[in-house]
Amino acid sequence: MSMAKSEKSLLSKKELLEIFINHRVHSPFPGDWESIFKGLGYEFWALRELEPTDPFKNIDWKAKAKTGKYYVREFLAESYFNVMLLYDISRSVHFGRKELLQAHIAVSLAYSAILSNDGCGLILFADDIVEYIPPRMGRSHFMEILYALAHAEPVAGRATHLGVALTELMNEVPESLTFILSDFMYPLDFSCSFHHTAHGTNKHEVKAIQVLEECEIELPPQAKGIVPLYDYESGTTVALDLGKWKEYNNTMTRLRTATRNRLTHAGIDLLTISPADDFAQKINSFMKRPPSSY
Repeated sequence: MSMAKSEKSLLSKKELLEIFINHRVHSPFPGDWESIFKGLGYEFWALRELEPTDPFKNIDWKAKAKTGKYYVREFLAESYFNVMLLYDISRSVHFGRKELLQAHIAVSLAYSAILSNDGCGLILFADDIVEYIPPRMGRSHFMEILYALAHAEPVAGRATHLGVALTELMNEVPESLTFILSDFMYPLDFSCSFHHTAHGTNKHEVKAIQVLEECEIELPPQAKGIVPLYDYESGTTVALDLGKWKEYNNTMTRLRTATRNRLTHAGIDLLTISPADDFAQKINSFMKRPPSSY
């Protein structure tokens, strides 16, 4: 695992804060992410195949004549909308570089939303809501979000409740493009659904970004040795036999699949990212694909 290389590529949360305080224009974060915030404006974005919930008025009949298939036209958003960040600060996220990677992703998304003249808000959660910052526009508001992320501390608790964060979102924000940033290593306790309906009544599009350490995804083949693992949530330590890497990898795959299935059932697409990934490239690709295809 390329831990040394990944550590050098991730700035500390203090460094993130200092960069945006001291450099008002330039930053190391992708400023072209506004292209992923697409809606029903006038600037053409792309064609995609018709889905059951799409209105017929969006069908591109020229594409139908050429290909024999039904396509709809998507456009870049012409007007203001809200980008919401649901940010997990439970103790398990502070294992390794996960929370630092989460901070990089959250700051990048918030910065891109502000550059696009869209509102951005933040919900910090663990077993309950820790902080709620309503979505607003402007650089000073971005700095408020950045300050909250930079000073967020891990919250002790026996459980993480995504349901309370989603309930807060729906109660406080009329509509949004929402990103859940979490390791999702806990039972998913919510009952709400974010599937698009034929009448367009769902006002929130929700995406899940699962941030995991490389060793939480899989162990290298032929690994050997005994490694003590500390459970940040319960405070207990267990011994991991690296010689059982096959069983471990199969178990982690099953857990990720169960998480993906649970989120997909609720209309939430999932992307898994580790510190070894180019997160900007992965998220841009993720957002350009049709729902549930990644």
